[in-house]
Amino acid sequence: MIWIVFALMTGAAVMAVLAPLASRRGTSDDKVADIAFFEAQIAEIDRDRAEGRLDASDAETARTEAARRLLRAGAAPQATATLSRKTPLIAALAAILFIPALALSLYFRLGAAELPDMPLAARLDAQPERTDLAGAVARIEQHLHEHPDDGRGWEVVAPFFLRTGRGEDAIHAYAEALRLLGATAERHAALGEARMIVADGKVTPAAKQDFEAATALDPANVMARYYLAIAAAQAGQKEKAIEQFERLAADAPPDAAWLDAVKAQLATLRGEAAPVATAPATSNPPDSEQGRAIAAMPAGEQQKMIRTMVARLADRLAKNGDDVEGWLKLIRAYSVLADTEKAKQAVGDAHKALATNKGDIARIDALAKELGVGG
Repeated sequence: MIWIVFALMTGAAVMAVLAPLASRRGTSDDKVADIAFFEAQIAEIDRDRAEGRLDASDAETARTEAARRLLRAGAAPQATATLSRKTPLIAALAAILFIPALALSLYFRLGAAELPDMPLAARLDAQPERTDLAGAVARIEQHLHEHPDDGRGWEVVAPFFLRTGRGEDAIHAYAEALRLLGATAERHAALGEARMIVADGKVTPAAKQDFEAATALDPANVMARYYLAIAAAQAGQKEKAIEQFERLAADAPPDAAWLDAVKAQLATLRGEAAPVATAPATSNPPDSEQGRAIAAMPAGEQQKMIRTMVARLADRLAKNGDDVEGWLKLIRAYSVLADTEKAKQAVGDAHKALATNKGDIARIDALAKELGVGG
């Protein structure tokens, strides 16, 4: 049905353009105007002759030329009348047949009529900047598939994988960048962080090796030192972890953006009241991309941004609670923000949402016990 409508619309548009060609009025109007012009010219010549501005010879010559043009103007339309009547019909038929034929041939060659329409809701929700970024990443992935030895490409795409939940892909990308571009403290630390994020905040043996390799290349690397202290705390080596965090705090400039995260860890290890957090220490470590972005904000804006992010996560889990990783992040975030009651409530809500999965419940209880919020 819609094709009939399109065909009618196309025909109407074509006829609207060609309608003026079918009219002879323009030709008649032009003929009348030409005759009137030359008659006025002859009259003007006669006045000039009467007033003495032209002599008899010049006036006769000008009158003869004007009369000749007048006769030509009167005869021209008559000679082309037959052609003028046929031209619009030929042009209309050619346009009605040729334009749709050309459009359809191009569409069938270049279009995709079999594809379904994108739902309106999806179109309204689509974010162009994300679409563009995803397209760019897809092109990079295709490039890496064809040129797997492009270390710079692996290094560029790795952070995107990590931010979009493609943790294993991020680990692979960071490892390839390290292998192809050479070892640096930053690359080892980034790879270790990716391993830790995939392991839900646990410093795995492989991640620990990466952090140790980073400090071997650069003993002052903050991210690696921070995570090694986290590893000691997770291994139950409380005094070692406190010592490492204290050294990190002592080496920090007074205005270091990551100093609050270190102080929060020290307070937790010592059993003291945690200072007001400016960044969740375990989810936004020093020198991570997101941590640097939050740390660059004024203190009040930092706290507001963090709590907004946590609230969004809580709202998402309230609508779709089948996400153990999300619950673990939410519980940890509430703990870092020293909001013990909400952390305990999140543990209870996670139990209800994940009741059918004993493995996920065990992970929730293990984290709750570690953070002292139940379990």
